[in-house]
Amino acid sequence: EDLEHQIQICDLSTSDNIEELCRKIEEREEALDGKLREILSRKDPIDAKMMTIVRGMDEIALVRGDSRKVSEMIGHTGILAENVSAKVRRLDEARGRVSECQQRVHDLIDLQLCSQGVMTAIREEDYEKGAAHVHRFLSMDESLLKKTADDVSESVSSVSKAVDTLQQATMQLRHLITQKFDESVKKDDLASVERFFKIFPLLGMHTHGIEKFSQYICRKLNVKAQKELRSSMDTAKAEKRTVVAFADTLTILLENIARVVEVNQPIIETYYGKGKLHQMVRILQEECDQEVKICLLEFNKGRQIQRRVTQINDYIKGGTQMAGHYRKPSGGSVDKLNPKDIDALIGEITIMHSRAELYVKFIKRRVARDLESSTLEEDKKQAALADVEKCLKESDLNRQMQELLGIYLLFERFFMEESVLKAIALDSHEAGQQCSSMIDDVFFIVRKCIRRANTTQSLDGICAVINNAATALENDFVAAIKEPLKAGYPSGYIDLAQAYNVLQTSIQQGKIQTSDTEHARNSFLVKLNDADMATEYVETLWTMMQEEIRIAFPALTARENEKLDSCSSGLKSVGDTLKAVIDFGMQQLRSSAIKPRLHQWVDEFLAQSHNLTEDELAAYDAGETFIHALISQIDTLLKSFEGVLTNRNYGILV
Repeated sequence: EDLEHQIQICDLSTSDNIEELCRKIEEREEALDGKLREILSRKDPIDAKMMTIVRGMDEIALVRGDSRKVSEMIGHTGILAENVSAKVRRLDEARGRVSECQQRVHDLIDLQLCSQGVMTAIREEDYEKGAAHVHRFLSMDESLLKKTADDVSESVSSVSKAVDTLQQATMQLRHLITQKFDESVKKDDLASVERFFKIFPLLGMHTHGIEKFSQYICRKLNVKAQKELRSSMDTAKAEKRTVVAFADTLTILLENIARVVEVNQPIIETYYGKGKLHQMVRILQEECDQEVKICLLEFNKGRQIQRRVTQINDYIKGGTQMAGHYRKPSGGSVDKLNPKDIDALIGEITIMHSRAELYVKFIKRRVARDLESSTLEEDKKQAALADVEKCLKESDLNRQMQELLGIYLLFERFFMEESVLKAIALDSHEAGQQCSSMIDDVFFIVRKCIRRANTTQSLDGICAVINNAATALENDFVAAIKEPLKAGYPSGYIDLAQAYNVLQTSIQQGKIQTSDTEHARNSFLVKLNDADMATEYVETLWTMMQEEIRIAFPALTARENEKLDSCSSGLKSVGDTLKAVIDFGMQQLRSSAIKPRLHQWVDEFLAQSHNLTEDELAAYDAGETFIHALISQIDTLLKSFEGVLTNRNYGILV
């Protein structure tokens, strides 16, 4: 188009323009020739590709034909399969109907056999055989029997007669088996009792059989429990276990019931089917409540629980309540109980409570496993399990254990607080020791009480004891440490030479006397060390306590973990208070023992002349400078505390 445009506008009147135009036309022709050659060079590859496409089209046509044939074959096969499936379904239906017919015919035959055999078995007192006939009859559908008899031209009246005979035999056998079972119970014939117990489910009397057998077991347990209670103290004296006699008795009572469940569970599962154990457990629990109630009545009477509770309550009422802690006012006359008198009793109570907790866990675990392995519907399983848990929760056993736990907590709190106060009152310090005796005594008592609470198997009880321990440490132990620190460190400083002279003079006089000031200093430093060691003891106490609780309660819920963590705040608060006491004591020590000496040394420096001549300055530099002397004096002063303070306290002081 550009060339045509140039031809149109070109001036052809001159030879130069004509030549120029011709040249451009030639260039254009050469360019077109090059493009034509390039296009022609592509002809062979394009022809080859076209041939490939043509061959591919032929192959596609063949594949299309084969695919059509395959599709037709698949469709035909599908039709055949559908026809075969329909025939198979019809065959299955026919086979099911034939089986049903055979079963109905067999039922008719068995009906006649059972009606004839059951009466014979009753006359011959072959109750197992008669019960088997009845069991077969109960598995039949009466309406289907009459319909089948009509279909096979069997006499409907004969079927009705056989049904009536078996119904009467069923009622008669049920009455006979119940009567025979009761007679066996009166005779205490265990073999006969078990024989008739196994017949009940064949007669459709599952619940009745379990109830009768459980009541029989309860009577046996009751007799055995009375015997155990009568001989408990004699046995305990013979085995030198009088301090835990009632705990041993309660353990035996609970073990007897648990053993009954363990021994009879296989029998119930075999003859009554799985998922029935919870019915026996409910009845046994009533007997358990009665036996435990009698045992605890004897325990309360033998251990004088009410008198001891009254003594403690009167002591508390006669005391002063401060921050949840009870104190006896000075000059009061209250019949105070000795903590040692209830130490062994507290241990016995923890054993009793832990045995009850173990028993409850055992029953729940057994019932849960029995229900899980049964064929009951899920909602029925959950309902049965919830029923057992409700039974245990509302049982007298649970109520009495709650009361026993309350008594334990009252006794344990009294024992802990009074023992801690006694340890503080008997506090002493041995020469060469950095801490006083009360630090070990107090934490031994607290540790003992918390470990004992752990054996109750009650998380609520453990938390209550931990809170009581934190209160006792906060109100008694920390107060005993803080009291000498409040008085402050006696003014003056430790002069080792003077102390040595006083010691030599006392030895020459045949006695060693300690001045009130020295005693106050020693008491101050010892209590400061007690506070430091107590912080370490509190941390160790909580760590060890957590490990033991995790072992005793491996499956704590999130809520129970939160409850346990909240208890730790009390002990952590004690640790924080002790650290604050240490800081307070250090301030007192610095202000009384360190700062006065520093002021004295600084005053000595200020009292010296600071306008020195060159000779005086040279002499000063040649001798011991004030800085060197000050460092030496401070070092000597601090080292005087190194042996009497703990490492951490000395580090804080320095």
